[in-house]
Amino acid sequence: MVTRRQFLIMAGGAAIIILAGGVAYIASRPRTTTTTTPVASPTTTPVVSPTTTTKPKNIGGKIVVLGRSGYHETINKNLIDTFLQKYPNVQVEYVPKGYTDEYQTIVLSHSSRSSDYDALYIDEPWIHMMINNGWLLPIDEPDLDGYPEHLKNWPTVGGKTYAQAITGNANFLFYREDVLKDLGETPPETWDDVLRIAKKVKEKYTDLGVKLYGFGAYSVKGTSIAQDTFPAFLYPFGGRYFAEDGITPALYSEEAVQALEFFKELKKYSHPRMTEFTSLAEYSEAILRGEVAIGVTWNGWIIDIDNPQKSNVVGKINIRPYPRQKTFFGAQSGVWFYGVSAFSTNPDTAMEFVKIATSLPAQKRAALEAGLPPTRLQVFKDPDYRAKQRLADKFLEIIEVVKPVRTNPLWGDMAEPVGTYLFMGLMGDLPADEAIKKAHDEMVRVTKGVKG
Repeated sequence: MVTRRQFLIMAGGAAIIILAGGVAYIASRPRTTTTTTPVASPTTTPVVSPTTTTKPKNIGGKIVVLGRSGYHETINKNLIDTFLQKYPNVQVEYVPKGYTDEYQTIVLSHSSRSSDYDALYIDEPWIHMMINNGWLLPIDEPDLDGYPEHLKNWPTVGGKTYAQAITGNANFLFYREDVLKDLGETPPETWDDVLRIAKKVKEKYTDLGVKLYGFGAYSVKGTSIAQDTFPAFLYPFGGRYFAEDGITPALYSEEAVQALEFFKELKKYSHPRMTEFTSLAEYSEAILRGEVAIGVTWNGWIIDIDNPQKSNVVGKINIRPYPRQKTFFGAQSGVWFYGVSAFSTNPDTAMEFVKIATSLPAQKRAALEAGLPPTRLQVFKDPDYRAKQRLADKFLEIIEVVKPVRTNPLWGDMAEPVGTYLFMGLMGDLPADEAIKKAHDEMVRVTKGVKG
């Protein structure tokens, strides 16, 4: 697999289409990881196809869907099956990738104008880079009903919508209600509350040999701390990654330094593996084992909290947006979208797939059967979903206040070095001020590659 350092050298920045990247892609693209999704057996959940005023003309043949592995793959295969129920003669091949691997594959394949992929499962911060480079086809007659305004606006440029939201990931706070009750505490409203509770957890549980820790997060060196954890502190403390234009770096500030210093203090009362987890799955398992009293998470990482076969904390976890500190921010948006590659050789079928896969009926089915965090608000209010999802109202509250923070089109190129310096500040290898300054300088350096 191409390393991130090798990738950056080859690609020279994600927004710059160069021949070298295309040659590297053609020479190194993996074929052994692809899987073909068979038509699943009929389910008991009714599926109604969305209505469209203009049906694409040429639906058939084969499409290749590039997406994520892990729980994303479970979701996507459910959505693919919904599509196949209407078009059983279409062949759909699903190619699962890890996060960085998918980003690299998109950039290298599209730099060479490859037609290997038809439909693309796209993380929020990649969209504008792809639109700017002409890598996405506009969705004809997009169905945006029921989406929050920010999910309508984000993929829409120049009056054209280039992707539709599907997986409603958000980054937010969770807490153990039973632990807080035992400590005589109420749910934390501020980060100061979190720190106070974490200290109590250490005194009453951790120091007495109980494997329970005051705070937890997936904060390993590099991209993970930059996008999975630090925004939870940065924005409530009044800092930000980028200025109002969404591109100009704005990290270097007193607020950012204070946020990092606070996180460093909270680390003293946190899960000892917080900066050493080998995977997000390891962090998720720690939550399910009941080792974390309060923590930062994405939806998919706590998908099994109420599954008695996997969880020791059934019915004990609640969620909320980020705690406030100097300001209330809400929660970080991490929504995934479906789009159609501009180089697809079967664009009509790919377009129809995107429309069906993101439709309200498909979202409801995937939410019930595959754990999809929905993006259409109607699903949160659906009686079937509410009967199955104990935290339906809380997830609705969060999706209504999420905001994107990784707004620079070249975030994918800067996240690793930015996270490296943030990690060094958290671990005490650099003073917080110096760590923030170096991270900011990396953002400035990479941003010079943004065109337009």
